[in-house]
Amino acid sequence: MAKRNDLKKRLKAADRRRNRRRAVQGSTVKAAPSQPQIRPADVIAELLMIYARDEKSPADIVVTTALKACERGDLPSKEPARSLTLKIEAVAGLPGVTARAYRGAIKELLEAASLHQGSQKERPDAFLAYLSILGEDA
Repeated sequence: MAKRNDLKKRLKAADRRRNRRRAVQGSTVKAAPSQPQIRPADVIAELLMIYARDEKSPADIVVTTALKACERGDLPSKEPARSLTLKIEAVAGLPGVTARAYRGAIKELLEAASLHQGSQKERPDAFLAYLSILGEDA
């Protein structure tokens, strides 16, 4: 047991010395340039707007299906949702996008979609309309 305690003491002392050296040399050490932060929610919303603009009959159900599939990590069987899911999943691979930020963006967009679902007869495709309004403001 005595050897173990002695080893811990020496390791802690070495850590303290290392930290002091870093603090002294901190101003002279060059840090690696940070990558620009990309907001995945903005990129995904832009993809959804492109889908709404290019598709002949865009639907909220396709968008929510694609977002839910991205959240679960699977692929829908129907084609419009499948291709949209693949495009959304490509956002996770962009430089500067962390997995945590990607998952948060998916969750954020799903919450916004659920707020705009309501009755499909009264307000069909309300989420895509909401996104188009946001896109005009930006």
